[in-house]
Amino acid sequence: MKHLSTAFAAAGVTFALVSVYPAMAQGEASSLDAIIAKGKLSVCTSFSTPPYGITDADLKPAGFDIAVANLLARDLAVELELVDVASQARIPSLNGGNCDVLISSFGVTAERAKTVWYSVPIYVDTQTVIAPSSTNFSSYEDLVGKNIGVTRGSTNDTLLTENALPGTNIMRFEDAATGNQALFSGQVDGLVSGTAAAFTITKETDQFKPQFPMRTSPMGVGIRKGETDLLQWVNTEIMLLWNSGELQAAQQEWIGTVNEDLHNYWF
Repeated sequence: MKHLSTAFAAAGVTFALVSVYPAMAQGEASSLDAIIAKGKLSVCTSFSTPPYGITDADLKPAGFDIAVANLLARDLAVELELVDVASQARIPSLNGGNCDVLISSFGVTAERAKTVWYSVPIYVDTQTVIAPSSTNFSSYEDLVGKNIGVTRGSTNDTLLTENALPGTNIMRFEDAATGNQALFSGQVDGLVSGTAAAFTITKETDQFKPQFPMRTSPMGVGIRKGETDLLQWVNTEIMLLWNSGELQAAQQEWIGTVNEDLHNYWF
């Protein structure tokens, strides 16, 4: 990952190891023109949601979401500032003015779309249950009587909460890294996860495997409602990154697979 760290240094990237930085002054626009004028793109993301956001061996932020954020800042010709936020704080941080855009394994849901705008998807994941390789979960019925972990406030949390049968014990963790550790230590019998996150785990060990698919989950860039110019630019940028192959390259590097039909999800 050293080449990515070098790219951050070359781009003058800064990042914050705090949940938020001070909100912008009242009335200050976070439009495309304002971002260019201040020379900085602030991105709310997570440093503890592998493979989307991690801290690498050099203690630098890395991952698929970070790679996308870096590409956006590069093509705006501005500095990139990363703001580390917990899953449940993503939308409040964005709408509270703590960042310009949100790139943090941000699954598209109708409920979230009431309060924020989404770009076209940058990746389409499939949510599943990952469990020890000796386990055979094939349906929600098999989860009854089991401890199943989710990240609090995530689409995984919503999905399991809405579909779990009585007797399923849902255990909520503050971030994906903590949930992963609960799986490794046997604190939970299974963990609701995207296939991308499952790939990260199974790449390191054969002790766990994905069980049954639960739902397809497109992920986009979150933008505050009303910022039409910024939304238009981000959608255009995603299309250009796809046409250049850079978005596919980021997917392959960090997620281990490429959404060849990603453009079919664009609207």
